[in-house]
Amino acid sequence: MDKLAGVKSIVLAACIVAGLGGWTAPMPAEAGPLVFDKEIGHYKDLSYDALSDEGLSWEERASLFGGETAHYGELTDAQRKAKRKEVEGLLARIAMQDKLNGDLAGRTEKEIVTWLDGQTGNIPAAYTGGDVNKLRYGAVGFFRAYELFGDKKYLDAGLKCADVIMKKQWAKGHWPWGNLGENFVRIQDGYNDGPFWVMLYAHKMSGDKKYFESAKRCADVLLSLQRKGGGWSDQWSFSGRGSGHSGVVHGISFNDNATNSTFQMMVMIYHMTGDKKYIANLHKLGDFLAMAKMGEGKVVGWAEQYHDDGRPVRARQYEIELPYPRALTRGVGPLLTWLYLMTGDEAHMDLLKKAYAWHEHVRQQELDPEVLAQWKDIAKAWSPTHHAMTTENYMMEYLPGWPDAWLPDGSNWGRVLSFKLMPWYPLAPEQKKKYGNLIDHNWPPVSELAKLARAGQMPPRNYGMYVYCHSSVGNSLSEIRRSLLEHKRGGRKGLLKYYSNPTKYTPDQYLQARIDAAKRVLDKRNRRMALPFVGSPGYTGMSAMKDFGFVGAKGRWYGRQGTKWGAAFDLPYPWSNAHWYQWQLVYDVKLAKGKIDADAAARGGRGLETVAGMTHLDSWDVLGEWGMACHEMENHFDVPIGKK
Repeated sequence: MDKLAGVKSIVLAACIVAGLGGWTAPMPAEAGPLVFDKEIGHYKDLSYDALSDEGLSWEERASLFGGETAHYGELTDAQRKAKRKEVEGLLARIAMQDKLNGDLAGRTEKEIVTWLDGQTGNIPAAYTGGDVNKLRYGAVGFFRAYELFGDKKYLDAGLKCADVIMKKQWAKGHWPWGNLGENFVRIQDGYNDGPFWVMLYAHKMSGDKKYFESAKRCADVLLSLQRKGGGWSDQWSFSGRGSGHSGVVHGISFNDNATNSTFQMMVMIYHMTGDKKYIANLHKLGDFLAMAKMGEGKVVGWAEQYHDDGRPVRARQYEIELPYPRALTRGVGPLLTWLYLMTGDEAHMDLLKKAYAWHEHVRQQELDPEVLAQWKDIAKAWSPTHHAMTTENYMMEYLPGWPDAWLPDGSNWGRVLSFKLMPWYPLAPEQKKKYGNLIDHNWPPVSELAKLARAGQMPPRNYGMYVYCHSSVGNSLSEIRRSLLEHKRGGRKGLLKYYSNPTKYTPDQYLQARIDAAKRVLDKRNRRMALPFVGSPGYTGMSAMKDFGFVGAKGRWYGRQGTKWGAAFDLPYPWSNAHWYQWQLVYDVKLAKGKIDADAAARGGRGLETVAGMTHLDSWDVLGEWGMACHEMENHFDVPIGKK
């Protein structure tokens, strides 16, 4: 039995009886920069008290906290004169680099434009099947291209995509869910919020009210489906007939953006109409989140789906009545941040702190070198090749602190399959008795699994995929950490500043934005990532793109390195995101030269982020928070929720 498991098997039962939930109080953190343990490859302490970005590299800062928000102040006469001289010098250096590199920016822009021109004749005729995402992402890509390059044919192509999507909208206002018909509504998974945002983008680009009316009809039907607790279910049937698909109907879901996406829609349509009916019941979510939290003692977490009365309910075979870390990152954490920014109620932030503290406690418990070695051997033996990481440091499929779920008393955690928790550590008799059929009583602990892997044996029940935890590879805490970091540094005012930005730059702000853009153009890494070897095997530049699928992938830009989040950290050639570096390079060159005006360069606050909600894009990103930018506001959180 390994060291950590041995301790747990003795101590955990006592913890349960004492009601401590396996919790040990964290040691007070010393002020100063975070400490990274190179031997184990992890930070020693990421608790709220320890959070800091002091001394971090760009990669470290982005991986932990996501993208940055740039704020520019006004300049004195002397500063303005110096900045003008600086931008002239930077532009001269860019011109020199262009001569040395054969006009990289010009060649890149030509490649993008040539590809876009080809795509204008490749628009699907019907919003169905695999063409659903092609049309959504195509509309966004064309609209952004029009904003950058100004060619009307891209606007026309984007509107053509939007028209095909709008034609498929049901009379009630929602969009189809496969072939189920108008009776059924799928609220999660982008079935309705996806086309909703495209309609608003089309309205912004064209000014045609038909697109706004389409978005509003969608918001209206979803408003009618809001639950009494302020959130939304996974699906709905107007007739009461079952859909044949999993997902809560009479309850509230935090799974796959069911509640979060609709919350975003309601806030946006309120801002555009001024009608308070859309936000009248959003405040109830705060009470629901407080009621629905699971955990004993210091354990704070949430299930993914709930009955209306706050009881957790199971859905798919890996979604059962236990607290899940991904419910925090994908659903509850952002909601608590938004509610806090709207109301100023510190109770929301206190709840977020407690949930994060438990998550961090679990992570620290799993930093034992012996346990890390066991996971590494398991991953080497059993991880499917299509999930295995590319470098030695990220060979582990499982990341410390990221089980699928944990028991409400915090005494064990692990992977959930076949409607049962497969625990990482030995089960005490008290656990078996207390949690009955929620846990797999016969699943071997990690220490025993490692012995099987080292001996070249197959995993029990052929569950090789059990090391592929949804939470380990499909989540990022950067949005949560960013909220806590900004709150720690500046309270609500500081956090609100991070989420806010002007809709138009003053001349002084614009001058500083141009300087920063020029510096990004001259950054060696940015230029190298935009210059892969055209035509070589594995080339990932624009000319190699099949369609606009890359637009949807931009949300996975920053996050934990070595997972599917953290696309910006790709280093081995051929890197998979060259096209985004190409777009960014062209945008930055145009901005540096003053060809992107002050109005277009400032697109308002990031707001209730719809694009990269878990990892944040930088405020200067070429795609950026285009969802909230459909209706530009400096502060999207000026919402009188809970007020008559």
